[in-house]
Amino acid sequence: MPSLNRIKRSLLLAMLARQTPDKLLALARKRLPRVFARAARQSPAYRALLAEAGVNPAACRAGEDVLSQAPVLTKADLFERFSLDDLLVGDADAARLGGVLTSSGHGGSNFAFGVSTRRQLQLAPDDIDLGLQQAFGIDQRSTLLVNCLPMGVFFTSNSVCVANVSVREDMAFAILNQAGPLFEQAILCTDPLFCKRLLDYAAQQGFDWSRLRMNVVLGEEMFAEDYRSYLAAALGVPLDAPGGSLIGSSMGVGELGLNLFFETSETIALRRAWHRRDPDRVLPSCFCFNPLRSYVEVLEPDANGVGDLVITMLDAQAPIPMIRYRTGDRARWLTDADREPLDAAGRAALAALPFPMVAVLGRDRDQIDSHWHVDHFKALLYRRPVLADQLSGAFRVLRHGEGLRLDVQLGLAATQSPEAVAAELTALVAASAARRGAPVPELCCFAYGEFPHGMGLDYERKFRYFPGSG
Repeated sequence: MPSLNRIKRSLLLAMLARQTPDKLLALARKRLPRVFARAARQSPAYRALLAEAGVNPAACRAGEDVLSQAPVLTKADLFERFSLDDLLVGDADAARLGGVLTSSGHGGSNFAFGVSTRRQLQLAPDDIDLGLQQAFGIDQRSTLLVNCLPMGVFFTSNSVCVANVSVREDMAFAILNQAGPLFEQAILCTDPLFCKRLLDYAAQQGFDWSRLRMNVVLGEEMFAEDYRSYLAAALGVPLDAPGGSLIGSSMGVGELGLNLFFETSETIALRRAWHRRDPDRVLPSCFCFNPLRSYVEVLEPDANGVGDLVITMLDAQAPIPMIRYRTGDRARWLTDADREPLDAAGRAALAALPFPMVAVLGRDRDQIDSHWHVDHFKALLYRRPVLADQLSGAFRVLRHGEGLRLDVQLGLAATQSPEAVAAELTALVAASAARRGAPVPELCCFAYGEFPHGMGLDYERKFRYFPGSG
């Protein structure tokens, strides 16, 4: 007999499926005044920021008022200026707090913090399970979830078996190898670089991934479609088959929450259609989001519609109100022209999604120069699977004289010499450069332990591929 939680999930997802993006966005705007008024009333830091911006809280009665008057804030405005005590709402005392998660510290001089109450932590498993059912059908298949995300990211569930192993490939492999076959499917949550390390480790053990029905959720950084194809082939996942397993991306922000943006099979099909049309193009990630959880803006768009990604969290019980928070990412709304590469069935499937969709381009700092973007190299390293097998996935782009130098790390168990891999990879990079009229960077390959940029890989922190961006 179905459990009460399963029935509840089924009803909620059925109700959600009847919504449209416009209806959900309208509901989200109606929630803005409530979270704004609470912040203005109870957060000392937010009261100070409103006073400095000359905003009268009483004048913000509608969602449109909040969007036109509330200041846009950054990490520097909040976490680098105010203490946590000032950021918290008045009734969020220590006895109510249940968890603190730091940001990666990747984009500034200080950490930002996501703070949760005990009640939020109690509700978290059901929220996670709702998303897992929508994406992976956990109510129809027994499921093992192996969480390899770093920085203290911890998952709980009332419906799936969870292994929180962080960035230990030996532990993750042991669990997948021994416990994985007990379940009808497995979900691996990880980042692209560590996932590559896990693949290499499993290959060394002679592991047959076809023993498991694998799904993967990738976070922490953007990745290329060449990487998704490589990963699908390595895991034996029929990526483009209808009703098959999912290798998808999830985007969160430590101080706001996990899985704020997510791919679906429909948005993945769209991105792969873009890639087939132009394999050398740097692609945004095509994400859905739930407006009942967060309100999303794209501010000050340029001629291409690309602007700053700004998010307001709509949880009226949040201990730190996050209103009109600039994440540092660039994004644009999805357009009708974006859908054109899909066939009629693909366009219909995309149009049937109840969620709004946004194309996230990542950070400006990943644009190296007018010809090269970090994502060009992320794609090229995986374009030829036999060559990718020799690599760890880590690379560093440096300014070198009038041009660029690309330093690439070989995998721990690489069988080819650095010189041989460099020759093959140089030819691949040069071919892409020729198609786009770009200069060819100098390329150097290093054995795993000789990579001169602070690695073995410290998978606990995001790797900076282009530190010259500041």
